[in-house]
Amino acid sequence: MRKSIAIIFTFSLCLACLAACAGQKRADAVSVGKRLTAQAKGFPDMKTIDSSEKDADINFSTLCDFDYDKVSSFYYAYSSDGTAPEIAVVSLKDVDDTAWLMSSLKDHVKTREGTMQEYSPDQVELVKDYLISQKNGTVGLFIGKGASELEKSFVRAVK
Repeated sequence: MRKSIAIIFTFSLCLACLAACAGQKRADAVSVGKRLTAQAKGFPDMKTIDSSEKDADINFSTLCDFDYDKVSSFYYAYSSDGTAPEIAVVSLKDVDDTAWLMSSLKDHVKTREGTMQEYSPDQVELVKDYLISQKNGTVGLFIGKGASELEKSFVRAVK
């Protein structure tokens, strides 16, 4: 009887460990971002930076003021011609940091809006119509025509 209880307890413990490990897996922001950029119809040529690059921590600061140590992976595509369109995907190490990241991305959008107001006033409305979405510790930012379609694809792509 004791042996059966010990086996059941061990089996339950193993299942609990597997469930905990599975819950911590985050979407790969780079692969999701690349898929979304390929899907972006009507977007200009985009420059990209992501977490696989040598100076990823420094490059991340061009997107937002958020602690890079809390980031699992990121992808950021922005218009090479200086217009408004952007696609950003950031996967976090801890889902509890989602609100902080979203706030930092909103600050980025405000800065972007000011830049567009000064240099490309015709682009301001695109920036104002930005979308930020989150799912399972991954956050997406979309600026540009077709942002709502990208946001829908983001939600489907993030597991």
